[in-house]
Amino acid sequence: MKRIVLIDDDATTNYLNKLIIERSKLVDEVLTFDSAEAALVFFRQSASEEDEALVLLDVNMPVMNGWQFLDHYQAMNGAPSNKIVILTSSINPADKQLAEEKANVMDYKSKPLSVDMLNELVSSYFN
Repeated sequence: MKRIVLIDDDATTNYLNKLIIERSKLVDEVLTFDSAEAALVFFRQSASEEDEALVLLDVNMPVMNGWQFLDHYQAMNGAPSNKIVILTSSINPADKQLAEEKANVMDYKSKPLSVDMLNELVSSYFN
């Protein structure tokens, strides 16, 4: 099953991204989380290799930001080998540099998500 997981604290962004993804019919399922903590709970409870997903992760979120999410995610026992792509509005060059240093981050993209970007991501990260 091809699944995309959206992690972004902005409800409007999640709604629009989910709409773009669902209309594309490129994946079977789209899950949205408005906090990194909720996403971690999901991954802890449903960690399974069969359910590999493409995770689009925002960096700037309250309480737990994207970098903290990645640290907790990486420390999980039996963490699924999901493909993680940073999808952010951050223009800070340090964020891009940090993304390049994280082993489990496949790519760094700037918002907004477009149909072309989605096509590229799906063809790159789903076999």
